[in-house]
Amino acid sequence: MNVMLLAAGEGTRLRPYTNILPKPAMPFLTIPLAAHSLGFLQEVGISKLVVNTYHLPEKIHSLFNRINHGAQKLVFCDEVGEILGSGGGLSNAREHLKGGGDFIMMNADEVILPKDSEVLKKAIAHHKSSGALSTLMVMDHHEVGTKFGGVWTDSAGNIKGFGKTKIENCEKAWHFIGVQILSERIFDYLPGSGVSNILYDGVMAGVAKGEKAQVFPFECTWFETGNPADLLEASKHCLQVMMAADSPEKQALEKTFSQFAKARIVTQKFDQATLQFSAEALIDNNSKFSGFISVGSRTTIGKDCVLENVIIGDDVTVADGTRVSNTILL
Repeated sequence: MNVMLLAAGEGTRLRPYTNILPKPAMPFLTIPLAAHSLGFLQEVGISKLVVNTYHLPEKIHSLFNRINHGAQKLVFCDEVGEILGSGGGLSNAREHLKGGGDFIMMNADEVILPKDSEVLKKAIAHHKSSGALSTLMVMDHHEVGTKFGGVWTDSAGNIKGFGKTKIENCEKAWHFIGVQILSERIFDYLPGSGVSNILYDGVMAGVAKGEKAQVFPFECTWFETGNPADLLEASKHCLQVMMAADSPEKQALEKTFSQFAKARIVTQKFDQATLQFSAEALIDNNSKFSGFISVGSRTTIGKDCVLENVIIGDDVTVADGTRVSNTILL
């Protein structure tokens, strides 16, 4: 199946870190965020992987050229001058997707841990049997309607609109986790060029002309990673999962590590912290850790450091005596 990953965003809420790395390349549990999106797709063979870019495009190219994406063909669609949005980015890539049948579109920076390892296959089967223009993968979330806008549906799961305000005759609002399955008919509704939104300018344009768009609810743990505090909190939660008894979430993480990690990843208690590190990292035993520490490949932590709740990327040298907390080192 063909896949489009949206990787053009500027990651403004993660600045200044995203001045150095685009968000899909940001480290999460020692591997790039994009690896976690691709990990969610592992059960589906990827024929063509289309990746759009805008911010730091050469680093997006480098990331996907070296990562074990498993696609038969990799294509980049570089956006120049302005970010085209989810709809405009897809429209700009139509020549690479049209004629290939249904395809998946997903954000390139999602961390989703499903309870059912075959849920994506089931969502695809549902999409094909329903004949829908779009099938959005969604979950229950208590902050829908407050922090997040919702996907409002009727009792049959048909999408009636989006936003924080309840839509008349809708039974429920769901949280969209950034993954959808699309019929190539979507190109009949998207504007041919310029900035547009896939949900409002594509999906709802089709619904207005009689198309069906549906949700596919499923159980998962989903993480907000758009700002440093949320990225740190998501890391803490996932490391707790890794240290706990076996679970579907732990299995999902381990499977992603096995495909995308450059070297063996170790997760263990060390000093007063949960420490996760690449086997290629060098860590001085005289340093002190608390909370959690995530250490990337070929990174060195010098002696007498004091670190608390720190994410460290690849190829970083943490100088002797460094004292930091609740931060990211790139």
